Amino acid sequence: MKAIAAGLFGTLLMTGALYLLTAITGKNYKVVGVLATMVTNHTTPDKGLTRKPADLLTGIILHYLIGVFFAIIYFYLWQAGVGHPTLFWSIVFGLLNGIFAMGFWFTFIRLHPRPPAIPVMSYVMAVGLSHVLFSIGVLIVYTL
Repeated sequence: MKAIAAGLFGTLLMTGALYLLTAITGKNYKVVGVLATMVTNHTTPDKGLTRKPADLLTGIILHYLIGVFFAIIYFYLWQAGVGHPTLFWSIVFGLLNGIFAMGFWFTFIRLHPRPPAIPVMSYVMAVGLSHVLFSIGVLIVYTL
């Protein structure tokens, strides 16, 4: 149960940071909207993100399920003695997780038949680095 809460909190922290980055820069880093658009293939005619509630719900559910999955992996690794629930190891896990996410997103966007218009390289970098925030969020809940 704690892993679920940790995954939800870490994902919330990461997602919030990306939406804040969107507000500050004016560039589109809305990870839930991008995910929803990509998995439902509902890119708007002007290459924008889907606004359909069912699509967005799909994006939210998928994003948070992935976060919970990775939090469970972190918990398992810590219990197995791989790393420790410390800030250092949380950052290491976040960077490794971020590298994986960067590869996934870059490939997914490049292979998608109708990807939305997003700043691909900076989006991939922002999503990758935001996984450090995810990991810190997982650590916070884990150590409570």
